[in-house]
Amino acid sequence: MDNNKHDAKNTESEATPTIIAPSIITDDTPATSASSAETQTSKAKPQSTARKTTVSTRSSWAIRLGVLLALGLTVCCLGGGFMLYQQMQQQLLTQNQKNLALQEQLQQALLQPNQRISQLEQQQLNDAKTYQELSKLTEEQKQLQDRINKLAQRSPTHWMASEAEYLVNMAGRKLWLEKDPRTATDLLKSADETIAAMNNPALLPIRKALAKDIAATSSIKPTDIDGSVLALDTLIEQLDKLPLNRTDVDADAPQDTVITSDLNDWQSNLGKTWKALTEDFITIRHKTADAPALLAPEQQWYLVENIRHKLLQCQLALYRYDRASYHQSLMMARKWIQTNFDIQDHKTVEAIAEIDKLATLELDPITVKSFAAKPLLLQLTSYGELTSLEGAPL
Repeated sequence: MDNNKHDAKNTESEATPTIIAPSIITDDTPATSASSAETQTSKAKPQSTARKTTVSTRSSWAIRLGVLLALGLTVCCLGGGFMLYQQMQQQLLTQNQKNLALQEQLQQALLQPNQRISQLEQQQLNDAKTYQELSKLTEEQKQLQDRINKLAQRSPTHWMASEAEYLVNMAGRKLWLEKDPRTATDLLKSADETIAAMNNPALLPIRKALAKDIAATSSIKPTDIDGSVLALDTLIEQLDKLPLNRTDVDADAPQDTVITSDLNDWQSNLGKTWKALTEDFITIRHKTADAPALLAPEQQWYLVENIRHKLLQCQLALYRYDRASYHQSLMMARKWIQTNFDIQDHKTVEAIAEIDKLATLELDPITVKSFAAKPLLLQLTSYGELTSLEGAPL
């Protein structure tokens, strides 16, 4: 404002001296006009200098003001930009968190369908396996039905072949498991009678094979294993009742202990009287060197248990048809009974006699390993006829 006023004043001052009245300027006054012109020129120079100073001052202040305004605008822009950047970062962080939360929710939402898909796939695999098993069972049922149909078309006497096969299997069980060749022979004979009742000449090889098997089992000497085992059980039960060997060796021959009435025999009578008195208090018996030592009462239990153990070994050897172990254990038990028990007692005598009877038992090994008629009977029951005669006796 002051600058404007000053400029206006300067303008007025500058404009005032420049106005020259035309009536004053004439040819008659040249000096005055010249002097006035110089005066006006001298006055105009400071005014132009002041004007330049004022213009430069005004321009410097404008530049400063522009710079300040530019700096202020720059600072404001930088602050606004920084605040905008912070807001954008915060919004970006919030958006990322929201994205993570949405991703977790999406994964949780997809987890159940995936589990359901896995369950459905597993169920599908199980259904496929079940279908395969069902197909297999259906095929087996079809084969079984075809076999039944074939069996229905065969001879009505086919069941007799199955019966003969069953009898032969039972004979093998009796022979090899129960060690009973007599019953095995009877079962083979029953199977031969069943085949003979079919009245089919084509089954002659089976009858020949059965005849061979019957001859092989008949040659085996039967052994009463069960009876022998029961006899051993009875002997074991009687061990506790056997008396130990406590008999003494006969004493010396009795001497004359009669006291005479003759006074001359007083020494003899005194000796007899003294001997009779001492025998009532002290008894001395003499034994030979060959007599066995007597067992203490507490050792009797160990003796009985050892004998029982040997007899149990005999039973096990009978079931195994082990002839050597059977006779060895039986003779050891007999020796212990005869040595440590009273052989004058009738119970001991009966036990030794029973052991001697069991010692005569013969255990013949079973050499028959298989029946020749079994494969032929298997062919007959499976195909209704003999398809191959390999192995059949001629």
